[in-house]
Amino acid sequence: MRYLPLFVVALAVGSTVTACGSDRDRSAFAGAPADQAPGGDLGGGDPSLGGGDDPSTGQPQACAAEVTSANRAEVDVIVVIDTSGSMMEETNQVKQNLNSFAQSIGNTGLDYNVIMVASKPKKIPFAPPGFTPPGICVTPPLAGADCADGPKFHHLDTSVGSFDSLQIILDKYAQYEKWLRPTAYKVFIEVTDDDSSLPYDSFDPQLLAKSSAQFGDAAGRRYIFNSICGYKRGTPILSAQKCSSAENTGAQYQHLSQLTGGTVDSVCEASYASVFDNIAKGLITRLGCEFSIPKAEGGKETDPTTVVVTYTPGDGSPKKALTQVTDASKCGANPDGWYYDDAASPTKILFCPSTCSSAGADTAGKLDVAIGCKAPPPK
Repeated sequence: MRYLPLFVVALAVGSTVTACGSDRDRSAFAGAPADQAPGGDLGGGDPSLGGGDDPSTGQPQACAAEVTSANRAEVDVIVVIDTSGSMMEETNQVKQNLNSFAQSIGNTGLDYNVIMVASKPKKIPFAPPGFTPPGICVTPPLAGADCADGPKFHHLDTSVGSFDSLQIILDKYAQYEKWLRPTAYKVFIEVTDDDSSLPYDSFDPQLLAKSSAQFGDAAGRRYIFNSICGYKRGTPILSAQKCSSAENTGAQYQHLSQLTGGTVDSVCEASYASVFDNIAKGLITRLGCEFSIPKAEGGKETDPTTVVVTYTPGDGSPKKALTQVTDASKCGANPDGWYYDDAASPTKILFCPSTCSSAGADTAGKLDVAIGCKAPPPK
């Protein structure tokens, strides 16, 4: 799970248009460029994008639609750091790389929020020369000056020891819950050179019991656990071998990463640049196949029967409308499929796995979402 392909789906923002017959500018969502589209119609009457058949002629009737950028998934990143005495160098590596990590996931369009659960350095009036107190003070632009919070960063100043990270996540939930968004995926990043005294299979049900809205349930977890622990690079996950400077392999954390589809990487690396890059790639790959349904013009609720998702390949091939299916069970028969998270009351567009590996993996391609015209019924 550690080396996952990065993809960035470019999201095209077209002109906002109104209903058929409007004098306002319209987007040539498919077909000719906007200044050449006949009559300003969307897609020149493409039945996959237009308003269905004209009952008087039996021919596809053209329709103008709004083309908006799709909103990526919301992500609450919870970084939990063992700040015991043996973790000074590792804590400093987190500090050096956390800003670039946040920037990299933000550049993909993911709506992120970072919560730090770790102790801040204590100010000592007469510190010996060269002495650095344990703890972490995240720097701007993610955090504010002098260990302050920032618009997308909050720090819960609490001690985390060698064995109690999972228990701290449970015990301190009431203190960091105020910074979590129920609509966001929870992404834990554990940093430790030891292991948890609380087994993973005890932690998981207790976390889910805190809030199904925040963390999901056993049938559909909404959290991902990433482990920067005593894992030794080049060995299988859950190997008995540990990396050189670790006290333990961190097996309980590795189990959680396997359970939730997270990454496992080594706490012993001299630089964490590649460590955080691996987590970012895994996160983007995992959540980059989910998009919020755009609002209609004026912030109105979107009619889900009028949504068409179109993919333009980066190799110059013609754009095509992706196929809406009723649910994930129909993905196998429709390799370019997508579906709603909830058919009765949808809030998200979800790519089928094969769509993720094709349209999703096309870093030069783009994705458009048009709303407002009758769409073909889902298959």
